Amino acid sequence: MTERERVEGMLIESRLNELRDTVRTLETVETTLESLRETKWTLVNELKELGHNFKTTCEGMDIVLSAPPSMRF
Repeated sequence: MTERERVEGMLIESRLNELRDTVRTLETVETTLESLRETKWTLVNELKELGHNFKTTCEGMDIVLSAPPSMRF
């Protein structure tokens, strides 16, 4: 094995380790994001049931615009 092949092999292994770490991090973030989205829509539904008008604030309009088509405001 030449020095170049050894260095390239080390670089490949390093990149593979970085890729594995990135995939694990993404899986964690995606799980957290899914949980946060569920919490968001639970809170929105609770606020709607309490009579909150989301159309009266900029923040509320962001909720209205990001809501699924089945959700009525």
